Amino acid sequence: MSPKEPTPDDYRQRYFALKSQAQKANAACPSARPIGNPKTLAAEQVAFEDVIPPGWYWTGRIARGQSLRLINEQATQGVAGLFWNARDTSERFNPGDTVKVQWTARISRGHLLLSDMGRVIVSITEDTCGYNDLITNATTRAAFTRKYGNDVYRRNSHENFILAAGKHGMTVRDVGPCVSFFAPVVTDDAGHFAWKDDAVQPGAYIDLRAEMDLIVALSNCPHFLSPAREAQPVRFQIWKSSAVAADDPCRTATGEAERAFENTDTYLAQY
Repeated sequence: MSPKEPTPDDYRQRYFALKSQAQKANAACPSARPIGNPKTLAAEQVAFEDVIPPGWYWTGRIARGQSLRLINEQATQGVAGLFWNARDTSERFNPGDTVKVQWTARISRGHLLLSDMGRVIVSITEDTCGYNDLITNATTRAAFTRKYGNDVYRRNSHENFILAAGKHGMTVRDVGPCVSFFAPVVTDDAGHFAWKDDAVQPGAYIDLRAEMDLIVALSNCPHFLSPAREAQPVRFQIWKSSAVAADDPCRTATGEAERAFENTDTYLAQY
């Protein structure tokens, strides 16, 4: 006897079940821990460390099982990030799916960054700020001209990302929507985007665990909604983190999170 075909009502019930599960997981996930000194990393854990000056960018490779720590010692307002699959750069970070699958635009500790192939590329394992913008995208020359006037020497994240992509054989066509860390973008009563003052504090940090080999680009330009005119230096570390356990909270938060990890595991099994 062949299995019964799902009905529209079956799909509707599944939709609401997934939504309910995700909402419970989001409610149980703290948006941020108290700000303090980052958990100390042993010297042998840290593979690379550097500082991104104001207005500039960094790009490089991070292997699966490594983590990227961004340490916002001087409370710069917004660090934009892009991620590509290092084995196949046609697969890259997708903020739309990241929001949709997790039923929230307020991603923080315990959430995932997803690719356009439905796979996990990054897990957020720690976050003491709790504000990361997935909606408004990178700063552009046009946005900065409207805000600051015609300052030809002012760098912006979109052009930084184009330069970063070119170092890995990619072009402007490979530069898609980004995530901005340390970016408290909220909506006001009229539904307009706004900046939440005093939400970014000195010393906040975020840990991003790579779930596949990645090419990463980071741009240190102030978010265009921020009142700040200038960025501040941002320190980062690449360090060896623990392997993902079967009961890892990022993996087990929801059924959709588990499927995203399974998609990644299946893909990586061929290598």
